[in-house]
Amino acid sequence: MKYRWIAMGLLACGAAAQADVQVSFVKPETFVDIKDNNGFRDEDVLKDIEKHLLAQAQKYLPGRDVRFDVTDVDLAGHVEPFPRVSNWVRVMRTVTLPSISLSYEVREEGKVVRQGKALLRDMNYQDGFNGYFSSDRLRHEKRMMDRWFEAEFGAAKSVAAAR
Repeated sequence: MKYRWIAMGLLACGAAAQADVQVSFVKPETFVDIKDNNGFRDEDVLKDIEKHLLAQAQKYLPGRDVRFDVTDVDLAGHVEPFPRVSNWVRVMRTVTLPSISLSYEVREEGKVVRQGKALLRDMNYQDGFNGYFSSDRLRHEKRMMDRWFEAEFGAAKSVAAAR
């Protein structure tokens, strides 16, 4: 009997801590760049961005309901034809920086506690340390999102941990 109450208490705590994080892409057909290395639109890029936004929201905003509306994605570099091998290659230049436009809303107990619009852009994406593997096709975008989350929600993370 005692163990049943403990189990029910743990389930209740787990349900309360479960946050609802939603990511939607607004008119993805108009996004500047989500091409793969063959020059074709790659919808899997959006799935990878969604996964990363979900993971970061759970890390920085645990227990809160969060909604992201992504309105544009421009990946680092540009996909260009490479004539000698008749293939397309993503070429990285200092002027082809990554950017993501989004709006967000953070709710706690049904009330909006934070909202805004953001243009994530990394003008120095080729410089400095990047903790993601070079084989990760979105390593520059992920680092850019990580930095934005830390700058935007880093204080909220420390306040939530103090509770």
